Amino acid sequence: MEKIFKGFYLLLIAMSFTACEKDDSTPNPEPAETVSGVFILNQGSDGQNNAGISYYDLETGDFKFDIATASLGDTGQDMIAYGSKLYVSVSESGRVTVFDLKSHTRLKDIDLKNGEQLRYPRYLASYNGKVYVTTFDGNVVRIDTTSLSQDGITPVGPNPEGIAAVTGKLYVANSGGLSYPNYNNTLSIVDIATFKEEETLTVGLNPSFVHADSYGNVYLTYRGNYDDISAGFQQIDTKTNTVTDIPIPANQDFVIVGDSLYFYGVTYNADYTTNNTFGIYNVKTRQLVPDQIITDGTKITTPYGIGVNEKTKDVYISDTDYSNPGTVYVFGEDGKKKNTLKVGLNACKFVFY
Repeated sequence: MEKIFKGFYLLLIAMSFTACEKDDSTPNPEPAETVSGVFILNQGSDGQNNAGISYYDLETGDFKFDIATASLGDTGQDMIAYGSKLYVSVSESGRVTVFDLKSHTRLKDIDLKNGEQLRYPRYLASYNGKVYVTTFDGNVVRIDTTSLSQDGITPVGPNPEGIAAVTGKLYVANSGGLSYPNYNNTLSIVDIATFKEEETLTVGLNPSFVHADSYGNVYLTYRGNYDDISAGFQQIDTKTNTVTDIPIPANQDFVIVGDSLYFYGVTYNADYTTNNTFGIYNVKTRQLVPDQIITDGTKITTPYGIGVNEKTKDVYISDTDYSNPGTVYVFGEDGKKKNTLKVGLNACKFVFY
């Protein structure tokens, strides 16, 4: 049964794999005065060209299932807002697509290729007028936000995933995700000024998501080997490059708002059901917060993404079955469900604007 479970989980992971505007460059800038809406990236399914972006207007209550006038492409991976634009990595289509935040107009598709070979863009970060994107061929690509074109590339480790920008450095998780069972366990530190890797740190096996707080600390989740090495969560003090294990059940994506780190964890049972955990970790006190994200008994089968409205502290959690349009549940700060949104397949990222 263990072999069946591992094969099923690796299939899900494989789906995921194939699944000059100078702004505040701090890793966790203060929220805007108002938040009028939320963009929701629907990853879609590998090979189906059915990725999309839903938009929920928080002021009017209007909901648009997909803002793209043409197909977004194959496997939406990550999405960030920077300046007046929305940047979306579309992994299996090999591009970063840029939208205007206000009008939702599609501005440009930036193809990321090595000759005719796609680089498979993964995750995004922004810093001082540039957007940085990890690519699964072992690089970080730099995009100029004025010309909307690639203007630099630097090698890192194998199959990089998450990326965070902190005080002049990029922190890049090298997963080695295509080398089962010999995954990688390093975090590359890239100097932004020279755009060269200057150091690597040893972290948990198969690192994935990376985010930074406002104190200059970087956090990451790692997936282990889906067998005898379990997943986990770590903090990196960027002043000393010290890596510390944090005993909280976070092994998926997470969001940092102020001093609160909102996380979830998923473990799979032999019968393909999941055990899900949700929680909040205070990055200042380094303690779990006793308040719960969900307090009303709402059941989420397979969480696939989490987002937090910085102004209201409403928490958005997506639920998926990997084959049908999904659901996003909205919980208030008290943990009670406030709303339910019907979205596309595999909703994975939230951007509040």
